[in-house]
Amino acid sequence: MLKYSVIPLFLVCSVVVHADHRNYSHNTTHLAWVTQVTPIYERIAYSAPREQCWQETVAYERHSSTAPILGAILGGALGNEIGHHKSNKRVGTLVGAVLGASVATDISRQRGDRHYKTVDRCEVHDHRMWRDEIVAYNVSYRYQGEIYHTRLPYNPGKQIEIEVNVTPRG
Repeated sequence: MLKYSVIPLFLVCSVVVHADHRNYSHNTTHLAWVTQVTPIYERIAYSAPREQCWQETVAYERHSSTAPILGAILGGALGNEIGHHKSNKRVGTLVGAVLGASVATDISRQRGDRHYKTVDRCEVHDHRMWRDEIVAYNVSYRYQGEIYHTRLPYNPGKQIEIEVNVTPRG
């Protein structure tokens, strides 16, 4: 009985080993000499703030509180003199002061109390600019007398590490 169970097990193992040996491949790394490296550029747009300044002449009015105050005093005094009774004098003083201040303000504005000065003005604008950036490298290398080409995101230098896949024929 032992004799019959060992033989099928031996046959199964030999078939598995033989099948595994046929499909066996091996990866290994080697160094290859780089023969040419060419950078690949891409044009990139970017914005940079740019300040633009200039001088500008502006007009301004100098407002004084003196004219309305004097107008109110004079208008109040005049309103007080016009009123005949005590209550009329109060109302006349108040109305005269308000009207006097208003008239004095209007007169001072019409006089053209306008002055001019030079001021600096600045604005910041985004200025679109372009630059060329290296985005990758076309690399040529020699391995076992043959020239191969690849694209890499970095410059490999004088040598490049390559992976070689060895698969036996069978």
